This record gives sequence, C-alpha cells and structure tokens, in this order.
Amino acid sequence: MNLEKKFLKAQSDFFLFEKNDKVVVAFSGGSDSVVLTYLLIKLKNYLHIKEIILAHVNHMLRGKESDEDEKFCVDFAKKNNLKIEILRVDVKSIAEKEKKSIEDTARQIRYEFFKQVKNQYKADKVATGHHLSDLAETMIMWFIQGNRKGMKGFSPKEGYIVRPLFYALKEEIKQYAEKNKIEYRIDTSNYMLSYLRNIVRLKVVPQIKSINPSLESSLMNLSFLLQYDDTFLENETEKFFNLYKDKDFLEIKGIPEAVLYRLIQKWVYYKAKIYLSYSTVIDILGVLKKGGSKIYHISEKYILLKEYDKLFIKSIPDSEKNEFQYKLKLGQSLYIKEVGMTISSYITDKEKLNNLKDEKRIVCFDIPDFSVDEEFIIRNRKKGDKFLPFGKKTEKKLKDIFIELKIPKNMRDSIPLLVFRNKILWIIGYKRSGYFPVSEKSTKLVCFEIKGG
Repeated sequence: MNLEKKFLKAQSDFFLFEKNDKVVVAFSGGSDSVVLTYLLIKLKNYLHIKEIILAHVNHMLRGKESDEDEKFCVDFAKKNNLKIEILRVDVKSIAEKEKKSIEDTARQIRYEFFKQVKNQYKADKVATGHHLSDLAETMIMWFIQGNRKGMKGFSPKEGYIVRPLFYALKEEIKQYAEKNKIEYRIDTSNYMLSYLRNIVRLKVVPQIKSINPSLESSLMNLSFLLQYDDTFLENETEKFFNLYKDKDFLEIKGIPEAVLYRLIQKWVYYKAKIYLSYSTVIDILGVLKKGGSKIYHISEKYILLKEYDKLFIKSIPDSEKNEFQYKLKLGQSLYIKEVGMTISSYITDKEKLNNLKDEKRIVCFDIPDFSVDEEFIIRNRKKGDKFLPFGKKTEKKLKDIFIELKIPKNMRDSIPLLVFRNKILWIIGYKRSGYFPVSEKSTKLVCFEIKGG
C-alpha cells in the first residue's frame, strides 16, 4: 500500500477530517510535516478541506540552522499560497528556568502555540506529522521509563489533534518525498545521542527489528489493545470517582485492583493535589491487603487511613506531626491512635516457641531481672536510634534496618517502637531485636501482641 493510500485509509478508519474543516499543520520543515502538507494540498478538494494554515516554532536551539529552517517554512508557505504563523522562543532558557528537560519544554510550548493558532483562525483540527515509526519509538521510550500511560502510545485522533500519517513508516515518507522531488529540512539534532528518543530511534529500534522485522505493526496492534483496555478501566474508575469525590473516604472492598489504583490516584489528587507515583500506589495497595487499621503518610500534611473496608484521607494537625510516646505496664492493653493498633502485654510461662516465629504479631522476651513495676515505652523513631538484629552482637542504625525491611520513607516516622531500658526491643509489626532472646529453658516470658495494626 503506497503512502497516499495509507493517508486515505487513516481518514477512512478514523474520520480525521470533516467537510469544510480548517486545518492547522504543525510545520517543522522536516520530511514528515512537509509531506503531510503536500498531501493535504493535493487531496484538499477530495477531503473538502476549507483552509490550510501552517504553524512553525523556531526553538532557537541550533542557531543559524534554526533560522534557516524558519526561512524554509516561510518560503514554502509563500510558494503554496498558504498562511503561516511563526513563534520564536528560547526553549533552552525556559527549560533551565523551569528545571525541565528541553524535550518536554519544547513539546509543551509547541502544543500551546498550535492551540493558539487554531483559536486565532477558528480552525477545527491541528494535524501533526506523527507516523507509525514514531509510535513504535514512543511506546519503547515510555516502556523503558516505566510509564503506563505513555506506553500505550498515541492515537490517530485525540480531540482536535489528528495524525493522518499514522499508518506510514518513516522510510515510506522519505521515499515519497524523493519520488515527488519534495524538498525538506534535516534537523541535525535528530542524530544527537544526548536525547533519549534518538537513542531509541538509532540504537534500540534497529536491534529489536533484527528480532521482529514487523515491530511497528506489532506495536500498533498492542497500542490499540492497550487503549481499549485503558478506556474501559478509566470509565469504570470515573464511575467510582463520581461516587466518592465529595466524600472523605473510599469503600475499597470488591473494587478490582486495576480500577482501585487508578481511583486512589485520581481521588487523592482531587482531594489533596498530590500525584501519587506508581511505586507509592503499589505500596498503598500492599498496605490495603493487610488486616485491621493502617496508616500511610502520603505527604507532610496528609495521611491515608485504612479502617476495615474504608480508606480515609485526612489532614495532619500540627500536633500529630510531633513525636508520640506512650507508657505501658505488663497486664495492660494500649490503643495507639497514630497507627490505629492495640498492643497487649502479659506474662506467661507456656507460650509455644512456634508461636513466636511470627514476630510481626507477637513477641516474647526472657528478662530474668524484670520487675512488675517497670514500664515499657512505645514511641516513634528518634534521631540516633539503633537496633540490635537478632543473632548479631553489634547494633545497627535504625535507618538501615528500615531500608532492609523496605519500609517507605514516608512511613518510617509512624512506625511504633517498643523500648525498654533505652533499648529498642521490637519494631512493632515488623521485627524483634536480639535483646532478651527466648530459649527452651525460658520459664517466665514477657510477651506483647498487637491487634488491628
């Protein structure tokens, strides 16, 4: 299938243009945008397009070369009797000021400008030169970075943005330009390996295509399927979001995880303007699987509180940001509000050693000289805390133990510690220390058990 047929197939399959549309072309002067404009001009009457307007952004990144690109675009517009709008912008300076990548900054500026031109001319569509090779590069690039949304690629039509070359390969576009003697500019920055997309295009894609020559077609099919799935799941998420957006809790029971993590992300952002990363969301899902009450700190100002089958979002009063500390005597039970758990203490001489293997729920200690008047302290961590791992002779920094336990940073201040005689006996719910070990010969055990945490 030649390029023109692929262009028309995209129009037929995705209804890109409607009768009397005014179309703004994102016109860089490169092969993709020039060939796209050439086809739009050639098929203008067939497609019943009312007007074509060019929009060019001079990013001022390549000095004289960028200015020559701009001149080429202006000359092309004059030659073809088209209107053109030019934006000159120092992308590098803006990127440095906003502490963003040049690629992201340039893209944001371009699309804002295209929208501005569209509104200025009361146009209906903005056409870009994105093609099938671009789609493959985009999906691979986002896959490498672990970005779920980006990994599905782009669609032939997204709102007023249309991509008529969607079915075409880059080499087909270049061959069409050569065959029809269409001049275009070459952007030398496309060969600089300092940009991730160029690494993917020049290094990664050729390697993958040596394994799968039909890479682009395979990824196009995958893109469609991922978008079908995502559209369904986003619609399901929206239904739940509309139920809970004005409440301070979510009913989490029975919601599939594929919907639940999307819902939590969307709901938390709506409530607290905090965007939860994928790793944070996965941590939260892990917390939700555990029984009883749980607290997850999502920022210095907000926590998520799980109570039974409900997830609450709560702001943290200043008083809750301070250290917490409780005293506990044997035979007592104590509710720790900061973590939503109850800890009970007792003395026994018959606790089975097998029961003590689950050090996340129950721990016992053999303290020979223990006095019933002595108190245990339950508090959160302090600077300089150290912990003696079981079976070791020297203490380690508590921070290092938290890292070994893979406890997220934003949870560490809320983890309660059982302290006795200035020694941390238990990272409650996680790990006991090596102090006062229990053996077969132990006859009087001091034990602690948690519920609800």
